[in-house]
Amino acid sequence: MAELPASAADPVFVGGTGRSGTHAAAQLVGSHSCYRYINGEVRFHADNGGLGDLLAGRVGMKRFLARMRGHWWRRERPEGREPGLHEIVEPEDFERVLGEFERSFESDRVGAATRLTRALLDPLAARAGKPSWVEQSARSIAGAPHLATMFPRARFIHMVRDGRDVACSLASLPHGPDSLMAGIARWERQLRAADAGAREMGPDRLLQVPLEELVITKREPTYDRILEFLGVEDEPEIRSHFENRMVSSNANLARWELDLSESEQRELARAYARALEGLSRDGVRSAEVLSERAELSPEEAGVDPSLTRRIPSLFRR
Repeated sequence: MAELPASAADPVFVGGTGRSGTHAAAQLVGSHSCYRYINGEVRFHADNGGLGDLLAGRVGMKRFLARMRGHWWRRERPEGREPGLHEIVEPEDFERVLGEFERSFESDRVGAATRLTRALLDPLAARAGKPSWVEQSARSIAGAPHLATMFPRARFIHMVRDGRDVACSLASLPHGPDSLMAGIARWERQLRAADAGAREMGPDRLLQVPLEELVITKREPTYDRILEFLGVEDEPEIRSHFENRMVSSNANLARWELDLSESEQRELARAYARALEGLSRDGVRSAEVLSERAELSPEEAGVDPSLTRRIPSLFRR
């Protein structure tokens, strides 16, 4: 098993809004020898009604356990897949861990919550020969304050993506919103929730990463920032993953310009501008970076000029 440096993050949580690149960023971190990528969103630690609400007394143990054995254990999807905790833990082990958690919670709430999370996720890292793990539930940034209390060495990567792209991506999902405008509204709600959690984290605990910068405009500096933030060294496997997988062709960037008609683009752009105005007015920190265009020219960024001709909004001339 690789040894986790004393200064390294343990564990890593990646979040933001839905469809903002959280899976891609977590898979990148998970290609490092120190971190096992947790495939699928475990959710119980950060969702509404989850550990944060239980610790704060906003939800009772009975309701929490019902959700653990129900929605978070197995979630039905229209496309037929059933994600959930059943994919990573055997039923008998799950029930044993829940029983231990329930018995110890009142005498040591934070400790019990930490032990529950580690009992479910640490074995995955151990079986992979890795000392820690990275998890990517979208609401992990909204839940960062209580997760930081549970895991004093945890660090958080907040992925940020153009809301127009998010809305297009959400609308394409079988379980997504029924319109682009509803997609923008969902993106805005989730971004506000993430910002509320991020505000309580200092720069030593939370790193904001715009997806466009990671895959196109500021690739190397952003990659270096992530490694430095996590407190780990560069390695061949994570470097290979970055160079071969974290590329524009896999990121569906500016899909709102490629997939929508001109009239749909105008309508979505107006809704996005209104959302950004409200976010900026309310001091949401991500709004500033989202309101700007990348400052590098295509040549400086090392991007194929054909990409910028097809997707003009990625670069400010």
